[in-house]
Amino acid sequence: NNVEYTTAVQADGSWSVGVTAAQVSAWPAGTVNIAVSGESSTGNPVSITHPVTVDLTPAAITINTIATDDVINAAEKGADLTLSGTTTNVEAGQTVTVTFGGKNYTASVASDGSWTATVPAADLAALAEGSASAQASVSNINGNSASAVHNYSVDSSAPTIIINTVASDNIVNASEADTGVTVSGSTTAEAGQIVTVTLNSPTVQTYQATVQADGSWSINIPAADLEALTDGSHTLTATVNDKAGNPASTTHNLAVDLTVPVLTINIIAGDDIINATEHGQALVISGSSTGGEAGDVVSVTLNNKTYTTTLDASGNWSVGVPAADVTALGSGPQTITASITDAAGNSDDASRTVTVNLTAPTIGINTIATDDVINATEKGADLQISGTSNQPAGTTITLTLNGQNYTATTDAAGNWSTIVPASAVGALGEASYTVTANVTDSAGNSNSASHNVQVNTALPGVIINPVASDDIINAAESGVAQTISGQVTGAAAGDTVTVTLGGKTYTATVQGNLSWSVDVPVADIQAIGNGELTVNASVTNGVGNTGSGSRDIVIDANLPGLRVDTVAGDDVVNSIEHGQALVITGSSSGLAAGAALTVVINNVTYGATVLADGTWSLGVPAADVGNWPAGTVNITVSGATSAGNPVTITHPVTVDLAAVAISINTVSGDDVINAAEKGADLTLSGSTSGVEPGQTVTVIFGGKTYTATVAGDGSWTTSIPAADLAALRDGDATVQASVSTINGNTASATHAYSVDATAPTLTINT
Repeated sequence: NNVEYTTAVQADGSWSVGVTAAQVSAWPAGTVNIAVSGESSTGNPVSITHPVTVDLTPAAITINTIATDDVINAAEKGADLTLSGTTTNVEAGQTVTVTFGGKNYTASVASDGSWTATVPAADLAALAEGSASAQASVSNINGNSASAVHNYSVDSSAPTIIINTVASDNIVNASEADTGVTVSGSTTAEAGQIVTVTLNSPTVQTYQATVQADGSWSINIPAADLEALTDGSHTLTATVNDKAGNPASTTHNLAVDLTVPVLTINIIAGDDIINATEHGQALVISGSSTGGEAGDVVSVTLNNKTYTTTLDASGNWSVGVPAADVTALGSGPQTITASITDAAGNSDDASRTVTVNLTAPTIGINTIATDDVINATEKGADLQISGTSNQPAGTTITLTLNGQNYTATTDAAGNWSTIVPASAVGALGEASYTVTANVTDSAGNSNSASHNVQVNTALPGVIINPVASDDIINAAESGVAQTISGQVTGAAAGDTVTVTLGGKTYTATVQGNLSWSVDVPVADIQAIGNGELTVNASVTNGVGNTGSGSRDIVIDANLPGLRVDTVAGDDVVNSIEHGQALVITGSSSGLAAGAALTVVINNVTYGATVLADGTWSLGVPAADVGNWPAGTVNITVSGATSAGNPVTITHPVTVDLAAVAISINTVSGDDVINAAEKGADLTLSGSTSGVEPGQTVTVIFGGKTYTATVAGDGSWTTSIPAADLAALRDGDATVQASVSTINGNTASATHAYSVDATAPTLTINT
């Protein structure tokens, strides 16, 4: 390099020269020739040139990223680790020395300058947590060397991750699902790491969150995903890797209950109306729920008070409202609200309006039988009882008389009436009775009214004094007015006495001493003519009962006239005779044989002829008799005397069509005659209506006939001797009873009974 150096040859022929470092460093890269010259011992010059290569290209080595991120995590710590790198200006085959974790490992430089070395897992397992460095060195053939250091760390501790309570109670209910739910938690992984959350819904849903500086994380599960879930248990899984790649995961059970319970309230108090009676009683409010579970709490609020209960296993519920709370309710509508919340927080509510109606209906009973007295005539007929109420049309009225109930219905004006049948009226005794009418409005409020009615069927009596002192009106007496007089019983001063004589009617007023009298004019007496006739007198007392009396008299004054004989044997046509033909007969005085008579009955005219003996007769067809109305029917007969003077007589006949009834009470208490009853006398009883006291009841029992007498109240009783009962056979039988009124109207009844005198048998098993 243009620098000369001198030296001497040594005895052994060697030589050397020193070149300073500075001089060497000045050598240029490439070939540097070393030229040596000298002389031989003979003095001949000698020289040689020796080329030296100056290699100044530096060698280099690198270490690649360790474990992909220069962090050895737990997973990587458990497996062999490959360390690698590259070299430059290093020949293939050169050895790379690697120091890692306090141990040396070697590698060979590949043809591309790369190198790799493997650190066994066993060596990795001994690595301590924390930062460290790996060293690698290499030399090329020319001796140029290189080394490198690479920092890494060991982080094999896994992070932690937790999921916080979801939806405050780990249960997602319907309302929470409607708005979406936030799932949150925390982790020890580094900020910025990604948390992945999965939800095992019908299709697995995945959500991601970023770890915050404080380690928290959160995701939102949208409503659509939640509403797709089925009720039941679901699992949330959260996973995270720390920067070292160490994973952490956790699971969290999540209950989903999207079924909202549906609450209903049953009808309150039967009709959603609390009436006056219910207003003083405890009240049960009940209902049911679908979608709820046993034990779910139901809260009921009424009048600002709350009552709680729970669903039973069938989904039903009820609460009791104390009587004091019910009484505190004011009139008018009251709202009952009920709410239910299940364990998941799903809730529903319901309401029902109940009306408090404390106003009692009104009811009244009108005067009964026009004067609040049931007389003898009225006792034999149906009785109408009527009244008024403020209730709407169709409301039922219950009427009670003598222990029997009858019903009526209000009309549009609130009026009502019912009929008590004649048989029930006839069963009433001579006493005062209270008629009670009850009404209940649509709210259940009831009210009643009572009304007294008196039963008085005692008939007054009429006595007729002798007429003309001897009941014979002679010629002299026929020329003056005649006084007919008498007395009454069971009537009072001021009552009217009606007297009939010869077809004419006269009236008198009862005096203070209960006497009465009428005057019959001369013309009326002479118009009657000779013959026998009857004076009839009747009186009706203050309660409407009518009594009568009669007296037979004779006119013996050689006067012409007509007579009508007693019709149907008693001048009464009863219900049987009302359907039969009748023969009307009579007599005459002063009329020529063959004289024509005109007879008018019920506006029907008939003809008759006077016979040689003065008698006459005519037949009235059954159809005509059947048309005669109940009450008095007059038979008017008219003709002319031999002298051509007109004569007329009117004969009243009573048509009695009043209904007659008889009933037989239960026999022996239960219509069964047992052995004990068969050994004692048996009383048979019953009642009649439209039958006068004292009439005979004929009873046929067990093939024998017995009699009883109708009492003042229409009842009857007869006794069957034990001896007769003893002859009865076991089995079914019938008792018959029949009765007739004074006027001949009849009624009959039957009643079934049985005889069972055979004792049962009883055995005791072994």
